[in-house]
Amino acid sequence: MADNAEIAGRMSEALDIATQCSSAQTVDNYSHLAAQLQELNALAGRTLRSHVAYQPLLTKLQQGASLTGDELTALRSLIVGDADEYLKYDDDFEQAKDELTKILEEIRELKTADTDPEALKHLRVLCREASSALGPVLHYLEQKERVRNFEEHTRGPLSADAARILAGIVKNIAA
Repeated sequence: MADNAEIAGRMSEALDIATQCSSAQTVDNYSHLAAQLQELNALAGRTLRSHVAYQPLLTKLQQGASLTGDELTALRSLIVGDADEYLKYDDDFEQAKDELTKILEEIRELKTADTDPEALKHLRVLCREASSALGPVLHYLEQKERVRNFEEHTRGPLSADAARILAGIVKNIAA
């Protein structure tokens, strides 16, 4: 598994590419940055998962045995830890909602306008901008729902169905 030096090296590579993006704003540079960030994300995820002992957790879930508080914490970290972190540090949700509201107001104003070619081109741009603003809103709400679902299904003793589903998730993560 990756060690701190490998992660630090990948972080440094990504940041170097980000610097290149600032000086030469090209599709190639930003595409390369996106690929580097995806690789760094995957490496961080694999390294994080390597810190959790899957098999004892999986065995207990498959047997329907009760989980200790530490085991439940480990399970939460595996399944929704990324969502917890996203919700804790994300500050774009309100901004994205505000931006979406402004764009939708512009679309509403176009509703009464003629559908001449200029208005239609403007409408297309607004639709694309609204879709872009909608992305962070949806992502935030999806992460919030993931956390809520996990909490709901792990509150109190696990049902046989919940344990089976959680065991399947842990198996997929370990694979």
